[in-house]
Amino acid sequence: MESLNLKKNCAEYRVGLWQCPQFLFLVMGTVIILAIMVTYIVASRYEEPEIAALVVLVLTAVLFAIGNLIVRAFEQVALSSRSKSEFISIMSHQLRSPLSAVKWQVDFLLSDAQRKALDVASVQKYLQTVYDQNERMIRSVNDLLEVNRIEDNDLVLRPTIFSILDTTDRIVGEYKSFAAASNVNIEVSVAGLAPTLYADEERIKHVMEHLLDNAIRYSPKGGKVSVSIAVEGGKLVWKITDQGAGIPPKDQKRIFEKFFRSDHALRYQTEGSGVGLFIVKSIIKKSGGETGFTSSLGQGSMFWFSLPVKNNL
Repeated sequence: MESLNLKKNCAEYRVGLWQCPQFLFLVMGTVIILAIMVTYIVASRYEEPEIAALVVLVLTAVLFAIGNLIVRAFEQVALSSRSKSEFISIMSHQLRSPLSAVKWQVDFLLSDAQRKALDVASVQKYLQTVYDQNERMIRSVNDLLEVNRIEDNDLVLRPTIFSILDTTDRIVGEYKSFAAASNVNIEVSVAGLAPTLYADEERIKHVMEHLLDNAIRYSPKGGKVSVSIAVEGGKLVWKITDQGAGIPPKDQKRIFEKFFRSDHALRYQTEGSGVGLFIVKSIIKKSGGETGFTSSLGQGSMFWFSLPVKNNL
């Protein structure tokens, strides 16, 4: 009986009924049976072959449409399978690197000869590396938990009143050392008075962190990352522009898909799990806003999100 529970089976694929192969096969089978019955009834009641032919054509069109839905459903399942494989490959690398770094640092500290030669400052340096790598793994795991909440439609927002400018300045300050290590300069500009928002500050902060992290990682040495805040058409618009590698046109339509990483990004050997932009778009959409980007290969990218000012206080 479990196999007949279409709702449960489709939920396992995490797709709607009209994207679920089992449900579409059932619908197609029902239509085929009805088509045979209707064709028989029409053919037996009407002598005109044109009417029977018209009925057959209509039913054929319906079957063709359902068949197309089934094909698309299997394409979706295949895409999910490919994304899962990509995710396993990416996350194995994302977790292996910090784990290897932690192991190396701990082995070094546990070595009797090295431990006796180290002063307090050196030990502190190694421990800081262990801490940083641990934080990196925690961020990766938290991103995965966030993706799971989004897919399960369990993303709960807790709106509060906060200043978008203050939050932006705080996050930029947190990323100053990372940007300095990459020799990247960050600039923040505000057009007019930045409004106070009524939204989930932690989630909006998460959005900014992902966008700023990406902008710095893809920027060349000596590059500049620009953040701008403005109100346009009754909406708050937050933009971030980099001078990085840009996104190839063939990859732009998939850039917000979960676990997707462009071959261009892999070529530049930048780190990432491929879920950041998926999380960004999902949070902003849940908050009642929109997100998008423009990009030119070799010239950089500009990502933005907007939130309705009319809902703000």
